[in-house]
Amino acid sequence: MTTIPLEQEIEDGTELLGSLQAAVRSLRRDIEALTARVRGDDAVKDTEVTRSMTDVRGLIVQCVKAEMSLDESKKKQAGIVQGGYALDLDQARIDIGCKLDRLRRCSSPD
Repeated sequence: MTTIPLEQEIEDGTELLGSLQAAVRSLRRDIEALTARVRGDDAVKDTEVTRSMTDVRGLIVQCVKAEMSLDESKKKQAGIVQGGYALDLDQARIDIGCKLDRLRRCSSPD
């Protein structure tokens, strides 16, 4: 099984989000041009409007998914579990070490 390092996962998500942002800007320019044509009383086909709306909806879904994935990766990197709280692994190590020391003392013959 191949594992993807968290840093790579975050970098990939950031790159994807950047690509989606560029697509959103491009789509915005297209919609502004379409709007200008409508305001200028140019004939605009229904299919053009429908296609633009479909593109907008699809892009919104992709952006939301990319943001959620990036956010999840950043939380993983920060040590935040699914419940929304962070694990303090250093403190857990200290606590476990103390408990092991107590067990060793209790089980030693002296």
